[in-house]
Amino acid sequence: MVGRTGVFMPRDCLRAVGPRWIMGALAVLVLATPSVATGQPKGKTIPPFEDVKRAVTRYFQNRTDFQPSDLITREDVEPLLAQLQAMGLPLADRADILRRIPIKGEFLVEQLSTPKGRQFMRGIAQCPDGYDRLDRLSRLPRGEQTVRDLIKGPGGPTLIKYMTTVKGGNELGKMLSEGPQGANFNAPTGRIYTATMLLDRLKQSHTAATKMR
Repeated sequence: MVGRTGVFMPRDCLRAVGPRWIMGALAVLVLATPSVATGQPKGKTIPPFEDVKRAVTRYFQNRTDFQPSDLITREDVEPLLAQLQAMGLPLADRADILRRIPIKGEFLVEQLSTPKGRQFMRGIAQCPDGYDRLDRLSRLPRGEQTVRDLIKGPGGPTLIKYMTTVKGGNELGKMLSEGPQGANFNAPTGRIYTATMLLDRLKQSHTAATKMR
């Protein structure tokens, strides 16, 4: 006879050991099974956040010509999250984190991957919510062409800097919010664009996991 655990047990053996022993053995097997939700063996110690930070920093430093304020993609981050889970960080919110990261093939990623796009990207990277504004701008009617023009033209980052650092830019954003596809133009999108933003999000995950543990 094959039990629920997949272990073959003759009927005579089942009768001999008794139901209590069988139930106890099954309980041991269940408790020893790694957690499906997190990929982490139950009871494993959560690493200090400084260890998580070092692992994330090292991971991105291995990429050629990478800066912490550069745009990241979901494909970049998936192996990293698996590595962090193997270290012991549960990441019950892994799916939500990945959902918030741009993916390869989407407009913003493609445009900022070209040589001129990378130069433009680093010109707006230090603007508060710079990626958020650029993302929202690209979703407006004719927004994609506007972004292409900003990347190709001289002084391209100037408009994003104006929108994010000057009072007049904030007023412009309010006007755009009233147009088609412009709702909440001045507000953060809630997406994770950079390794720095990812670290902030992982800090939240680490704090929540530590409290639960």
